[in-house]
Amino acid sequence: MYGEIMKATNVFDDVYCVGKGGQGSVYKAKLPSGSTVAVKKFHQTLDGDEASQNKEFLNEIRALTQIRLRNIVRFLGFCSSSRHSFLVYEYLEEGSLAAILSNEHEAEKLDWSTRVRLVKGVVNALCYMHHDCSPPIVHRDITSSNILLHCDCEPYVSDFGTAKFLNPDSSNWTSLAGTYGYVAPG
Repeated sequence: MYGEIMKATNVFDDVYCVGKGGQGSVYKAKLPSGSTVAVKKFHQTLDGDEASQNKEFLNEIRALTQIRLRNIVRFLGFCSSSRHSFLVYEYLEEGSLAAILSNEHEAEKLDWSTRVRLVKGVVNALCYMHHDCSPPIVHRDITSSNILLHCDCEPYVSDFGTAKFLNPDSSNWTSLAGTYGYVAPG
């Protein structure tokens, strides 16, 4: 699969890049089998903060291997080598909610019933992570950029790099995490 992804993305050429974030870039890869996947390649650090990046990489793998729910992006696998660290997900055709909302013509297509369905799907995912997972998981970076849409506007929560696993038998304190501008006050 590693070789197929390298070939399908032309070794992560920008032509195949469909999104960029703080932790890495996401590429669209059409595999020889005919399936299309999203590949989140983590940025290589130049400042020596590899421990933090590795923690986010492993955190996302841990969260996504424990969660089985329709409204959470489907995790297919990962690669961790000296050259590249990346995660492989199901590719969702419509992209992020942020991209749709930033395009006036596309945003107009989201009628009220569709918007209510989007909210219910995200709430369903959060409720599942908080109450039905053991240990409970707090996402800590719910933004419109981390809500991906399938062709029928079904929402999927993605990007679990800053997720926190709660120990139910103790108080849980955490440092600030998430996307600036979307962090809850206080």
